[in-house]
Amino acid sequence: MLYKRYIPVVTLIGKEGEITPVSIIWEDINGQRNYKIDKIVDIRKAYSQVGGCGIRYECIISGKKRKLYYEKNRWFIESLKPY
Repeated sequence: MLYKRYIPVVTLIGKEGEITPVSIIWEDINGQRNYKIDKIVDIRKAYSQVGGCGIRYECIISGKKRKLYYEKNRWFIESLKPY
């Protein structure tokens, strides 16, 4: 089962207003870790499996493909854990 997990994201905003995520900050019981986004594979409007929709960034983070969503001025990721 997947969960919607809101997370902090470090972004770069270009001179034309385009938003590019650079890294995510993952918070868990062990504290915070910053993961660099290695590559953005695709950007499009899309619905999430966990509900909601927004701009979906398919990213490679630490060698794994993840879907990162920008929805109403907040970022979320589809996570295996609810917290």
